Amino acid sequence: MMAKKFLVMNTAILLMNAAIGIFNMAVFSSQVGVRERFVDLLDEDVPDEAPALEFMAEDSPINGTDSEEPEGRQKATESWNTPFDASRGLLDKSRVFKTHPFVIPGQHWENVTSSWKVCMSLQTSVDFLFWLSKQAEMWSGPISVAVFTPDADYTIALRMIKYLKTCNPEGMSRVSFHVAYPTKHPPRYVPIKDDVVKEYNCDAPETVNQELIRELRSKELQMIKNSCYPQNLLRNVAREGCPSDFAFTPDVDMIPIPHMSDDLNEFLAKSPEAQCNKCAFVVPTYEIHTTVTTNPKDKTELLQLILKKRAQRFHITIFASNQANSNLDKWERTEIADKLQVLYNITTWRDYWEPIYVTKANVPPFDERFVGYGFTRNSQVYEMHVADYTWHMLSNVFLCHRGFQTTKTHSNARRDQIRDNYKKYLHFRKEIYAKYDKSASDYETKQNKKTK
Repeated sequence: MMAKKFLVMNTAILLMNAAIGIFNMAVFSSQVGVRERFVDLLDEDVPDEAPALEFMAEDSPINGTDSEEPEGRQKATESWNTPFDASRGLLDKSRVFKTHPFVIPGQHWENVTSSWKVCMSLQTSVDFLFWLSKQAEMWSGPISVAVFTPDADYTIALRMIKYLKTCNPEGMSRVSFHVAYPTKHPPRYVPIKDDVVKEYNCDAPETVNQELIRELRSKELQMIKNSCYPQNLLRNVAREGCPSDFAFTPDVDMIPIPHMSDDLNEFLAKSPEAQCNKCAFVVPTYEIHTTVTTNPKDKTELLQLILKKRAQRFHITIFASNQANSNLDKWERTEIADKLQVLYNITTWRDYWEPIYVTKANVPPFDERFVGYGFTRNSQVYEMHVADYTWHMLSNVFLCHRGFQTTKTHSNARRDQIRDNYKKYLHFRKEIYAKYDKSASDYETKQNKKTK
């Protein structure tokens, strides 16, 4: 009898331990194989038993290192306070900004770029670096990111990138980072104070991003960021970091649906249309209401959200011209295809159209005179239009932007930038006609005096 009771008790203990083990695996594991759900961002050496967490300019071509790490560990530096060498930056044409390519290269960058037809290129301030956690999860190909890092924003960027790499080492191994900043405000290292929260939750990237900004950014630095954000320079830097045949340049907060990168890569590798040298393949973008907790995974779910008024075309409220020429009525009506393909050709043209698209990497660059908001992306689109590029809408795939956009959040500074860029844009168009030896009458439609 005693032996039987002992056996039953041991069995119960074994089952309890198994249950606890399963629970721990569920809590402390994720899709990307994170060992720990919290990240320490203080200036400390990395314990021997932990995965390497430190990433700094010494790992880059700028301050290159030949040191080797033990097998199974990523390259690491001992601390984050290595001085930044601004003298090695590349001046832009205006000589107002400097750029540094590949300050933090992806660990698997060489391998992933050699096997992929398309590279995603993104530009961002440090305020939106948290979106890279989602981009790296949804996009399985290479991602080239240009980050605006004036003054202490450089430190914010380093620590946020450390957080992202630690929480998703596999996904972030495909991401390479470049930096740009005003020459008058070069990057500066700022130590984190001892009384700051030492651990950051891997499941809360936006919260972590905000905490770092609150701790490290001054009011003066916020004004610098708002007044001279060089979107087009950053876009070009990110695109130039992509060695793939094709480039894809959405905004950092435009998230692909599942498997889009793989489908797109296959389409570009096998489709006869992809051999075209002057073709742009358009990907529609939709705003997803904040009450929707998970982005739609396919076109069927998107259409259901549209019917429920929980999804709408990007910028439909604040600037309808943004996607007006894409004929999304037709895209939404057409059934889902068996595989990614060209759904229809876009043969019309409307001023101020700003589609998101995939092109050969040798497409004309974004015009870097446009700084701040307004007509930044449109500069490339319009030059492609005059240069006789053709536009082709892709089936099935789309991008998701969280939240319905309104003009209520636009600051006076942003409105001023839009007005200034509109004046530049009118001169820019005339230059483009001359560049391609075209007549303005062939391309000018009735001027829409409304600005974005």
